[in-house]
Amino acid sequence: MAGFCTNCAAALDPSSKFCGACGATVDRVPQHSSAKPSIPAQVVSEAPGRRYPALRIIAVVLRIFAVIAAISGLLGGLSFGSLTQNSYFPNAGAISGLAMLGGLFFGLCYALFLWASAEMINVALDIEENTRRAIAH
Repeated sequence: MAGFCTNCAAALDPSSKFCGACGATVDRVPQHSSAKPSIPAQVVSEAPGRRYPALRIIAVVLRIFAVIAAISGLLGGLSFGSLTQNSYFPNAGAISGLAMLGGLFFGLCYALFLWASAEMINVALDIEENTRRAIAH
């Protein structure tokens, strides 16, 4: 059974003295058939939190937009609720309560959607980091 290079994890020819992929010297150690090849240490070359900076920035921007959407929903709902009957809006008093609740509901739902989107990006990044750590150990 062919072994694996301890430097790059490439499959080795049983009679080779050097790895064909990276050129490292092959140390002959008896391997069991159930042994897993060692994974090179360069798999985790960067510190956690430094990979995919654009996605991290997008997650922060989504959180900022979520806060803005929540504030806008609250202010919009309150402004609709303050409409009174006048010549431009003759039925404003009747619909102001419904408009206020609708503005609040949709503004807060949109803010929640944006915040959840940012959290899903962070979950995906955390899964990727944990997978790299698990492979390294």
